Amino acid sequence: MFGRDDATQLRLSRRAALLAAGFGAVAAVAPRATVAQGGGGPVFALRGDGKIVVIDPVSDRIVRTIETGGKGGTLGSLSADGRTLFVANNAAGQRGVTVVDARKLELAGTVETGNRPKHPIVSPDGKLVAVNHSGLDDGKLRIALLDAATAKPVRTVELPVDNTAGQGDASMHGSWSPDGELFAIGSYYDDAIFLVRPDGSFTKLASSGNPHYFDWFGRELWAVVEAPEPKTEGASTRIEVWNLADAAAPKLEASLAMGRTAKESELLDRIEGHHGVFTQDGRYYIVCNRGSGKALEGTSVEIWERRSRQRLAALDAGVAGVGHAYLTPDGRFAVLTQYNDTKLPILDIEARRIVATIDAGQGGHLGHAAFAAGKMYVNNRKADEVLVIDPKSWTIIKRIQTAAGGQAQAMVLSAPYAVFERIVNPHLA
Repeated sequence: MFGRDDATQLRLSRRAALLAAGFGAVAAVAPRATVAQGGGGPVFALRGDGKIVVIDPVSDRIVRTIETGGKGGTLGSLSADGRTLFVANNAAGQRGVTVVDARKLELAGTVETGNRPKHPIVSPDGKLVAVNHSGLDDGKLRIALLDAATAKPVRTVELPVDNTAGQGDASMHGSWSPDGELFAIGSYYDDAIFLVRPDGSFTKLASSGNPHYFDWFGRELWAVVEAPEPKTEGASTRIEVWNLADAAAPKLEASLAMGRTAKESELLDRIEGHHGVFTQDGRYYIVCNRGSGKALEGTSVEIWERRSRQRLAALDAGVAGVGHAYLTPDGRFAVLTQYNDTKLPILDIEARRIVATIDAGQGGHLGHAAFAAGKMYVNNRKADEVLVIDPKSWTIIKRIQTAAGGQAQAMVLSAPYAVFERIVNPHLA
């Protein structure tokens, strides 16, 4: 489909990675991170209407709008060298992943992978892209493995599905183990987790609900499991902790339950869970309760200690539909993005409290964040804009309109990742 020169990868300390991103001097205390040589690329604003808006983080101006020809392209990933952007076209009837030359800012092509591609994730060694799907293909849940250098299909893995009459998305987000030997993906229809290997073999794990999001520390897998429908009075979001040191003999070592606020307990649809991520040093795990799609009104955020598996703090974020804890590059704060509000709470991780709240004042569903040139970029979906925020003062310094309408401004990204909330130290071990 397209060619490119091999990129030289550098092993940078956390301090150097932060300096390259324009975030000044910080204490270098975390494990080392892998980042592509050069860095400082553009911010890509993905729109569900088939456009990718490219923002120059120096001038904060739109430098190009790429027409992909797809629809529902709200999630994407950059290759490990930052040269290629993969975007999943997830709307009904879509079967392709858009491939963009991230240096030339040009459409390179589209590769067909299956029924409604959901979320492309690049492997830790940068060689493969795993693509899961929201729909089934011939009654199977498909994982397409692409060559990250050429975007050509390497292997298609067809996972068995027992409940083929299931409704809604069949799977949501996957994640590679840091050693690149396992790709974890949830099967919503069967309440199961699959561990897929690059050779196409897989192991199936029984789960307690809908496995939505995964993060790894070595071979320790933490999975946010949504309470299954229909919800009962005792429903809760679970965090399953799996020991996968031997993937052929997996061990469920813990099933941790999120708590509820009083308001969440008043309506069961406010209980769901959503994303959970480790901090950059792997000490803590931050998990959010968004609430179900019927009521995007969850407000709970919890901090857990990884080693002891004890809850350290339970917070009310004060915003409806809190979903993601984006970590600032210095590792100090988590920006709590959401699905049903105009506000962004800022969580001081060590202090375990909300220290600021940014209010966009319009629109809503501020779900994703990116960091570049010492600034933070956040999508405001319902206002079709990207907010530029100064992380020193937590103030909005510019609004970038990405379209005249459509309420389709989705993910923003500027760097490779393993889980999109953590760009520094993406692969923890």
